[in-house]
Amino acid sequence: MTIEELDRLLALADGDAALVFLSGKRGREPSLGEMRLLQARKKLAGAGMAPSSFTEYPSYSQKEIAQGMLTNPAFHAVADETERVLGKALSPSDLQRLYTIYHRRGLPPSVILLLLHYCAGEQERRARPLTLTLMDKEAAVWEREGLFEEETAELYIHKREASREMSSRVFKSLGIFGREPSATEKNYVGQWLALGFTVEAVALAYDKTVVNTGKLAWGYCDKILRRWHEKGWHTPEQIEAYDKKPPPAKGGEVTGSYDRTREALKRVKGE
Repeated sequence: MTIEELDRLLALADGDAALVFLSGKRGREPSLGEMRLLQARKKLAGAGMAPSSFTEYPSYSQKEIAQGMLTNPAFHAVADETERVLGKALSPSDLQRLYTIYHRRGLPPSVILLLLHYCAGEQERRARPLTLTLMDKEAAVWEREGLFEEETAELYIHKREASREMSSRVFKSLGIFGREPSATEKNYVGQWLALGFTVEAVALAYDKTVVNTGKLAWGYCDKILRRWHEKGWHTPEQIEAYDKKPPPAKGGEVTGSYDRTREALKRVKGE
């Protein structure tokens, strides 16, 4: 535990939050009720101290899971909806993962339903089956981001979908469609969008790259965009306005044939 973590934990002045954070460090489950555990996780997430995702999954007995369904009908409804989306009955291991998302990761049933349909849509887009393992991996992200309420989860989904749509438009402008982009390609495009470039600005950089190299050279295109970013140019209007400016004259020299002609006329007239 770092001094920074200790200071931030003390600043929260919350015993439950401290217990949850320290228990997470030891890979243990704190003995708190459902609501206290959820509130503690929210406070930690708000302070940027969401408990680290565990690597070893807790083992819940069938009796514990059955009791959880009995005491919380909403979780029972989540299990039923998960079976409907998967198109099959949940296996014991599936129930373990689903109960882990609910009980250990602290996502309430309403948020788990959003998670379920978000993951199902993502896997359908990739033409891949949804599994509870994949769903739990995304749940770990939601836990880390502090998405414990419907409003924050819906906002997260909206941003992810908007980002995916923007990325798709960029790839099309780069001539990449009809296939899944590689991890390296996704990384480049994701960084360019994070820097604030529009789709049209990336298309301009792509055009310059192809003209100068004869191909889509990712490193070359990245250098162009990084240079524009340093200058604060992120839109076609900003970039084209810069490109249209004549280069500054060196040592007082006048550039351009028209300007030279005008200077010659001044000398003839004795001006």
